[in-house]
Amino acid sequence: MAIAAVAISLLALGFTIASFWWLHARQGSLEAARPQAYAFASNKVRLRLPLAFYNTGAKSLIVGDLRVVLDEEPTHSPFEWITTRAQLLPEPGDGFAFATPFAVEGRSAKEVVVEFGDEIQWSPSPASKHRLRLQALIHPAEDWEDVVTFDWWAPPSEEAMTQYLTHRNRPQN
Repeated sequence: MAIAAVAISLLALGFTIASFWWLHARQGSLEAARPQAYAFASNKVRLRLPLAFYNTGAKSLIVGDLRVVLDEEPTHSPFEWITTRAQLLPEPGDGFAFATPFAVEGRSAKEVVVEFGDEIQWSPSPASKHRLRLQALIHPAEDWEDVVTFDWWAPPSEEAMTQYLTHRNRPQN
């Protein structure tokens, strides 16, 4: 009987410690939803994405940097995070802020509009599909972590490619 009581007590203690860790100390991962819209201009590559990040763990995560990788063009350098904006539509006074690390609280979401860029001109064919991979540098790690991979549909016309406009991220009819 005494052995059963000790075993039950140890199981209860183990459950309590595991529950505490799961609820208060577990390091989660960062997830992001696939962007449904974007703003793009090809003359000086600018890609603005509305992103919603979710932290699956209990501890806050600090996002130190972001970048977008072109999966089908591995030799092309990734698009770097340039600014954070208040809105998707590019216009004067749209809440410009330089790329600044941000925190995503445990088991919560954070919405940001991020502008990526590249000084090397990249002009995809109008209405073409490209596989993009969003990566994050999460403090204190030194390696890039894949957050979300998605299909990106280029603007529908040559004229729309050169103007910094918003578009739905779906095939154009």
